[in-house]
Amino acid sequence: MIPYVRQNQIYSYIKMKQIAYIEDILEMTKVSLPTVRRDLKKLEEEGKIILLNGGGVRPNEEADHSVVARLEVNSEEKYLICSKAAKSLENNEFLYLGPGTTENFLIGFLAAKHITVVTNGIFHLPKLLEYKIKTIVIGGALDHSYGITQGPDVYKKIEKMNFSTCIIGASAVSNQGISSFDHDVSIINQLVLRRAKKRILIADSTKFSAFSHHEFAKVEDFDCIFTTEKAGIDVTEMKNLVIAQPSDL
Repeated sequence: MIPYVRQNQIYSYIKMKQIAYIEDILEMTKVSLPTVRRDLKKLEEEGKIILLNGGGVRPNEEADHSVVARLEVNSEEKYLICSKAAKSLENNEFLYLGPGTTENFLIGFLAAKHITVVTNGIFHLPKLLEYKIKTIVIGGALDHSYGITQGPDVYKKIEKMNFSTCIIGASAVSNQGISSFDHDVSIINQLVLRRAKKRILIADSTKFSAFSHHEFAKVEDFDCIFTTEKAGIDVTEMKNLVIAQPSDL
């Protein structure tokens, strides 16, 4: 197994356990102690984990969920995915755009399409202003950590809208389900999926080896799931999978 994939699996395992021990990680990965130590050192350098005294490891949740930190993770892959996904959109779409950092990379590809964007992603606003994209912001309670509006006011407004397309991200993707790290985001995603004619999921390769608590959809609920070949998923496993290639740019 290549280190990149193994490190993602280790990170997902640590997040699931909240506190894991090197002995457990050795048992899970079936590799040598020096290899595990190198993987943990790499994850620590990336700010994803915190090494504890006594051989324990826990996730660095602040780094994992802060908007700025998440925007920088796999930025080239997210750009490639969004370039491909944007080509599936038509002019004059009424588009719900999820609040995640992967979705943020899509905005630059929308300017020429005369699309109306509906979003609860406050972090998107500077870019939407920069590209002069017609935007409807869904008002509600502001979560400063994640840069989103949420709560009952957001639910009510979404339930009165009909989207031609929705494009959303996820924290974890597998054949068992598609999940978010946040309960409120998962509720919003469920509501949006019910109100959208076309449903698109965009997810970089790390999401296919991740674990997250709040399932909001099944793979078959989406018309297309855009990722890259780094995800290591065979299209026969997910019939709606679309692989973005560098040649798509």
